Amino acid sequence: MSIRIQRFGEHLKMPWKNGLGITREVISRPASDGLGGFDWRISLATVGASGPFSIFSGIDRTIVVLEGDGMQLTVDGRQEPPLTVESVPFVFSGDAEVQADCLGGETLDLNVMSRRGCFVHRMTKIDVSDAQTLSLTAETVAVVFRDEAVVAIDSLRSEVGLGDVLVGLDGPLQLAVEPRGSGCMLYIIEVNTLSAETPDAEQVA
Repeated sequence: MSIRIQRFGEHLKMPWKNGLGITREVISRPASDGLGGFDWRISLATVGASGPFSIFSGIDRTIVVLEGDGMQLTVDGRQEPPLTVESVPFVFSGDAEVQADCLGGETLDLNVMSRRGCFVHRMTKIDVSDAQTLSLTAETVAVVFRDEAVVAIDSLRSEVGLGDVLVGLDGPLQLAVEPRGSGCMLYIIEVNTLSAETPDAEQVA
């Protein structure tokens, strides 16, 4: 797949595994059945009411709030700090029982999941206040945008906004970002394959 911008409206909409909400799947390898039959997956979910998260056994997860009032997560009975747009990405196990309590209105969040022992992922939150060029590693599979900006990579130059995602990346690349307004928040997502000889690496948000 060549490098392109996948717009928010182009993401595949599907019900949550537990049927209590809707997610927009950005990319999944292999193609997702919506029930957890993937090695790794990136998605955007709209949370409009308090309730439990789906359980994904054997999956490691990272979540961050892109827009809205945020939510309070209780993971296996432990209440975590409020998750808002200012928070760093939160890492947790897909095996855990998670209750999400809304802190106000609707929230849009970004989720990354990978199969434990086979893959390990990393989500890095970057605040771009002025025009700059970012270095993407060979393991970068997507860049998710929260704010309006003009981006350029190889021969591609495009305007982006909330929920737009740069996909089809292949190899180390340079990404130029020019914020529209006061700044641009974006999230770089990397996925590494673990060999039989490679010990599980700790996720870093």
